[in-house]
Amino acid sequence: MDSTYKTNKYRQPLFEIVGMTSTELTFVVAFAYMEPEQTGNFCWVLEKLKELFVKKDLCSQVILTDRDLALMKTIEIVFPRSINLLCRFYINKNVGAKCKQHVVNDLQKMIDTLWMEVVWASDEVEYGQRLHQLEQACADYSGFMNYVKDTWLTPHRHRFVGAWINRVLHLGNTTTTVESAHWKLKQMLRNSISDMVKYWEAMNNNLRLQLGNIRASFQKSFYEVEHAHISPFYGYLCGSVSRAALRRIAEELLRVDYVGTNWQICGCTLRTSYGLPCACELGRYALGGISIPIDVVHVHWRKLTMEVELEVGADDGSEVDMTCAMDELWKRFRSLDVIGKRALKSRVCELAYPTMTSLCPPPEKLKTKGGVKKKGKNPAEYDVYRDPSYHEYVDKASQSSQRQSQPSQTSKKLKLSKKQPQFTLQFPNHIH
Repeated sequence: MDSTYKTNKYRQPLFEIVGMTSTELTFVVAFAYMEPEQTGNFCWVLEKLKELFVKKDLCSQVILTDRDLALMKTIEIVFPRSINLLCRFYINKNVGAKCKQHVVNDLQKMIDTLWMEVVWASDEVEYGQRLHQLEQACADYSGFMNYVKDTWLTPHRHRFVGAWINRVLHLGNTTTTVESAHWKLKQMLRNSISDMVKYWEAMNNNLRLQLGNIRASFQKSFYEVEHAHISPFYGYLCGSVSRAALRRIAEELLRVDYVGTNWQICGCTLRTSYGLPCACELGRYALGGISIPIDVVHVHWRKLTMEVELEVGADDGSEVDMTCAMDELWKRFRSLDVIGKRALKSRVCELAYPTMTSLCPPPEKLKTKGGVKKKGKNPAEYDVYRDPSYHEYVDKASQSSQRQSQPSQTSKKLKLSKKQPQFTLQFPNHIH
């Protein structure tokens, strides 16, 4: 959640709320024009947002904002169960600006590096060590160190430091992506003196473009498999999990070589913060020779459709029952001939056994590398070259005549290759 300015002639700030899809694309949830950014106005906006959720008892687990104290207070009131994280990007920019004001140029780069190590500390012990190093480096710059502690670390370290947010299921959202949404919207507006009608048209067009991009990304996750994920190890996940999740799992799989199945070395950050199997889990699956189960992937990464998931309450769950569909499938199977039954069976097996394949290797391995050396040494079926077309013979002869650059040969007929194409003489002379 974030506000942007200079969008309309009324000079009202625009409050924008965006979400993240399983394919790591942003989508706009809501826009709101506001009067001054105060707690009462934020309460009205967030109460309206709460009404948009299809499942009333399921609201956002994590909300990411900048350090707007009025908005942070409102989130605690309207969404008491949600965790409010702060955008690392804004924090690092503000700390970097304060560092340039208080620290000499020669030490700025070193202090920026030490600050980033504090932010990315993986546990509280490492956090204490990194903070101590930063304090020693800033011994002569008490103004900068007081700003860092009083403004960020003491009141808000649990909202952005890795030692605390790695325990939160933030699904990879540690910086607000609202800025990119603001930029796209302002590109469509082109000026800051538009009225409400023009702004509504720009928002509507922006939403349509977002919807098309999101659907395209879902289709890619359904049907396109990257080379790194062809292994049967990902058999249950391909086509059912977003490609963004598969990439993160593939990166985590590289850690298995030195983590093994030891959860203490692993740290399990990918499990706690992304909802994906971490290195020690992947090590157990690899050691057992089994594919990654789809149930160990958080439902967020399995959301590859724009359809609303209906709640199954006191009814009999008929919305998710497959009994009638399976009966119809059996009837269709019995009515087909042998060829049709084989085709239908193969399609069902692809769904039932995703780690298996119906492809078979060729009976003999033929030597296919290398080009054809000379004619006559290899069978005719080895020759993969086509017969050139007539215009190619002419072009070749023309190029060779130009290289000779003899003026007397321009009026002569072009001398073609000895290998004449068949049936050439059957064409009339004027076509020649």
